[in-house]
Amino acid sequence: MHFRLSLFFFLVFFALVSCQPESKEVVQHYGTGQISRRHNEINGKKEGAMTEYYPDGKVKGVRQFENDIQVGKTVYYYPSGPVKEVQYYDQGKMNGGDTVFYENGRPKFLRSFDHGKLNGYIRKWAEDGSLIYEARYAQDQLVQVKGQDIDPDSFPHLTDTLIHE
Repeated sequence: MHFRLSLFFFLVFFALVSCQPESKEVVQHYGTGQISRRHNEINGKKEGAMTEYYPDGKVKGVRQFENDIQVGKTVYYYPSGPVKEVQYYDQGKMNGGDTVFYENGRPKFLRSFDHGKLNGYIRKWAEDGSLIYEARYAQDQLVQVKGQDIDPDSFPHLTDTLIHE
């Protein structure tokens, strides 16, 4: 009887332990050995904060993951330290604001997303703060430039050009 009871408790303990999620820290390195990226995985899926580093060890960016899908606030930094870009994700798609900053902290570019689709105003500023460009999107369609309604097929890839200038 004692043997059966011990065997029963052993099997219950083994079942509980084997059901625990496998968690591990993943660390990637540059060729120099310096850490380039660090994150946690549970059962092979990214979970929590993923931090990326410049070769000198300074933080390059921090992203959030749940069950291998990017969520929440993402922040990228210039090598000198100031915030370069802030983005928001929901279920792996950009959702909310995406703001790019000049190194002096002034906004450079702003756009808004609704579950991965451009939706709302996009604006681009010069480093002195003067507005260079303004347009409005409705569900990924360009509908207005500088307050004037336009044909959405006229400028389908304008946003990509503006943000990478």
